[in-house]
Amino acid sequence: MEKRQLNTIVEFGTQKLKVLFSHENKRLHTTMVPLLKDFLSRELGQEVEVVSRFTAWETLYSATDNVFDLVILADSYANQDLNSKELIKQIKKLDQCIPVIQFSSHENGGIKNAESCFPLPRTRQELKPLTHFFRNHSRYEKK
Repeated sequence: MEKRQLNTIVEFGTQKLKVLFSHENKRLHTTMVPLLKDFLSRELGQEVEVVSRFTAWETLYSATDNVFDLVILADSYANQDLNSKELIKQIKKLDQCIPVIQFSSHENGGIKNAESCFPLPRTRQELKPLTHFFRNHSRYEKK
C-alpha cells in the first residue's frame, strides 16, 4: 500500500506572504479565498498566497508543514479531540509569533486564545484591519 504525503510548499528568498484560511463551509472558501488574496496583495503591495483548509486537523497539519504569516479561523471548530481553542494552542506551540485571528458570524463569538476576533467580513473595507497583523506584528518589524 502506497503511503500518501501532504504537499508541502517550500520557498526560499521570496517576498510572498502566506495566509492560512480555515473554515468548514466550502462555499465560504470559494468567496473568501480569492477576496483575501486580492485584497491583501493590493493593500500590502506584494503577492499573498492563501492556503485553504476545511477541518481543524487539516489546518494543524498545514501549520506544521509550512510557515504562515497569518492564520485565520472562520468561526470555531467544536470537535472534542481538536476544538478551536486547542487548535490555536497547538499552532502557537509551533510558532509563538504567528498571529491567529478569528472571523465570527456570532455577535459574542470569539476564541480567547485568538489575538483578535472580527465579524465575518462582507465587504473589502471590513478586511482592512487584517493589514495591521502584517505591518505591525513583531515578525515584520525592521531591525
